[in-house]
Amino acid sequence: MRKRGFAMDILVLGGSYFLGPRFIKAALDAGHGITVFNRGSNPLNVPGVREIRGDRSLEDDLRRIDGKYDATVDLCAYVRGDIKRVKDVLGERTGRYVFVSTVDVYKRGTGKLLDESAEFETRDFGGEAGAYILGKAALEKEVEAMEDRCVLRPSIIYGPGNYAPRENIYFKWISAAGQILEPSPADGTFQTVSVSDVAEALLRACTDDSFKGRSFNVTPNTLITYESFTEILKKACGCDFEVIRVTPEEAMAGQVPFPYPLSAAESEKYDGSALAETGFEYTDMTEGLKEAWEFYVHSR
Repeated sequence: MRKRGFAMDILVLGGSYFLGPRFIKAALDAGHGITVFNRGSNPLNVPGVREIRGDRSLEDDLRRIDGKYDATVDLCAYVRGDIKRVKDVLGERTGRYVFVSTVDVYKRGTGKLLDESAEFETRDFGGEAGAYILGKAALEKEVEAMEDRCVLRPSIIYGPGNYAPRENIYFKWISAAGQILEPSPADGTFQTVSVSDVAEALLRACTDDSFKGRSFNVTPNTLITYESFTEILKKACGCDFEVIRVTPEEAMAGQVPFPYPLSAAESEKYDGSALAETGFEYTDMTEGLKEAWEFYVHSR
């Protein structure tokens, strides 16, 4: 059912921070109607966006969601039962169910290039990170039962408004002291994806029928090292800064918050070819980090 003359009506679960606003803007710019359901702790107050306040863990709150949607984008499912509860209440009114998962669901330490068919992790590594991984893996099983679904598994997301302690750590170092720390020697590698790319992939997942029933890793195949990241950062920030190299042991002793894997043993390699084969193009990391840096500078 189409309403208000929009191309599609999309329900967003969550959506208050980082990826959510980016996706919502992309969807609005494309002419789609947006309804957001979340606890309302950070209201969007965006013209044309309908906001419904509620807690997704409560069925009575979920019943406040009226209407029928062409697609539902789930940005805030973290624990077993989160998706099942939504479907129990809304049923087919969700339309295509687009779930934001993570590449972290894959089994670690296999030494393989991990594509969408790779085995999931079943071990509990403890703490918040361990619970996050097992929660996302369990939710993938819940969404798997749906015929009209799409699962996106981003790698490390960066970009304007990032609340995770990633690139902003470096921005703070540069702004405060004109220098950054770089671990050396460090043979760890990592993969990153722009928040704008994940938002675009979400929009494609909602609107492109070829995405139905599929899962995609959302990541460029480029492996970043700490050394190459420093060079990208220099180009993105457009300013000179001192690079102070510290050993991993010194970093650990000084509790330096390096945000990416330090060693090859901690690193995984993810294959984003399936999404690229649909014609999807990723943002150059220098350009993506430049946007994030400018946002950081102007928001201080």
